Amino acid sequence: MNQQQNNLRLPEQNNVVMVGRLTRDPDLRRTGTGKAVCSFDIAIGRRFKDTATGEWKDADPTFVPVVVWGDMAERCGERLKKGVPVHVEGRLQTNSWVGTDGAKKSRLEVIASRVQFLSVVKQESAAIGARPADDSADAAEAPAASNFGSDDEEIPF
Repeated sequence: MNQQQNNLRLPEQNNVVMVGRLTRDPDLRRTGTGKAVCSFDIAIGRRFKDTATGEWKDADPTFVPVVVWGDMAERCGERLKKGVPVHVEGRLQTNSWVGTDGAKKSRLEVIASRVQFLSVVKQESAAIGARPADDSADAAEAPAASNFGSDDEEIPF
């Protein structure tokens, strides 16, 4: 190699932007110092056009582990549930550890800097400002919230 190739500096960029659905309920924990950390996995789908048939098909989903820290971790742990769609921005990081069998293990995960909830999770207790269940006077005027995302039954996870 010549001297110019050795000094070549490439810009480093480690940004991830994804939209997917949670494959399980989030796991909210605390570190030894009390800092909140929340982990969950999302499934990301992709559609493609089959050139032979001209039909649109769904590719196998990609499953991505996500880790969130601090106040955002607490919000994710409280508000997110399995199947909920999220928009995640963050960076890739390799997490390494020694397994119980003594072998070194690692996985690539996303350390989230931003998590945007793309739908509202229904709370089991009444939310502040929610209408009582028997208040049907304005039901005909407003679209039913339960109809939003009604195709969720087709989600394989």
